[in-house]
Amino acid sequence: MPIYATYNCTESRSKKRSRMQGKSSVLNAYISAVVALSSGAFISIKTGDWTWFSRCGSLVVVIGIWLTSSQIIRHMQCLKQRHTIGVSEFQRDWATENKQQSLLNSRLHEEATWINEKSGFYMLIIGTLIWGFGDLLGLL
Repeated sequence: MPIYATYNCTESRSKKRSRMQGKSSVLNAYISAVVALSSGAFISIKTGDWTWFSRCGSLVVVIGIWLTSSQIIRHMQCLKQRHTIGVSEFQRDWATENKQQSLLNSRLHEEATWINEKSGFYMLIIGTLIWGFGDLLGLL
């Protein structure tokens, strides 16, 4: 009988530490956004070309995507762990054949969802950067 491994990818951090890291991430995101917009405004004032301000606005969108996509990022890390950790690191499930097949199907569906999230995450960031800076490629 084949043995199917299940892996629970949950964080073992305490709730208090997790909340503090969340507040730190938000603060860093706001600081980064202010620095990006201030830089854009400064460059725009110096050059008289306000497209630099809108370019830096696309950086703020990327920061926001990164901040709001923490669950997707965690899923990407879990997906990577699933593909790098050996079966010995998993909890073994000695269920019946039907339950094993159900667990395998559930895991495959979960991984497909995580791959879609990962692709969407990268598409949002790349698309936003192209939207903000794509015209600069013509200057190269």
